[in-house]
Amino acid sequence: MLIDMWTHTISQILGWTYFVLWSLSFYPQVLHNHRRRSTDGFSVDFAVLNILGLIAYTVFNACFLFSPIVRAQYSRRHPEGAKPTVQWNDFIYALHGALVCCLIGSHFLCASFWNFRSKKQRVSTLALVVIGGCIGVAVLAILYVWVSASCEWIDVVYVVGMIKVFLTAVKYTPQAIMNYLHQSTAGFSIVAVLLDLTGALLSLIQLVLDSWLQSDWSGTTGNIAKLSLGNLTLVFDVIFIFQHFVLYREQPAERKPGRSENDPLLHSNGP
Repeated sequence: MLIDMWTHTISQILGWTYFVLWSLSFYPQVLHNHRRRSTDGFSVDFAVLNILGLIAYTVFNACFLFSPIVRAQYSRRHPEGAKPTVQWNDFIYALHGALVCCLIGSHFLCASFWNFRSKKQRVSTLALVVIGGCIGVAVLAILYVWVSASCEWIDVVYVVGMIKVFLTAVKYTPQAIMNYLHQSTAGFSIVAVLLDLTGALLSLIQLVLDSWLQSDWSGTTGNIAKLSLGNLTLVFDVIFIFQHFVLYREQPAERKPGRSENDPLLHSNGP
């Protein structure tokens, strides 16, 4: 039908548009760090958790795109939709994002190489526990498939996808707390947040269109990682936008010369 053809075309346009926006959203922070020659104001926990999350999302999308076993198991569970709603742009976005986030991580680990004048940040114990727990859950899921006939490889893929969802819910928290403690969003690129927000909206619209095309609304829950990621991203991006434009809008964009990092932050209402 003509309407289905047009809807499919719109879905592809939406998919590649959000791919471009989400992919571009990684670069404002890179440029922001290099322009300031510093990572001050940007949370190392956010950066590290983002790397693991995007690696998990890359694995999730790759399995649905390239694994005949996982695709066959999906078809058995969703006979009306038949094919997973994971798209090529999902996989490329995740892989590209993981690589760029590794670059951002190097800003913390190799500050001298980049000639950054940053206050040293250490990954928190809580973040390390989260990382270890996520890796442990993935390993246990793989082992369970080998010893249990009631579990399939697609269940492991869903576990990996939910790890990404969990990390998305967790990773933003250190940055939101850092903004609150500093009473400022200096060091955290708001341009990246705006691109991220727009991409999340388009991602959710594409997911709904794809499920409608297949006449199978379970396609939204069948791609639970994409559905949850879009909604979580919207929530936290709104929080960051509120912090930047409402709560801390009168704060200077950068610390001015002469201000010490040890000055009381919670009472800094002026330059």
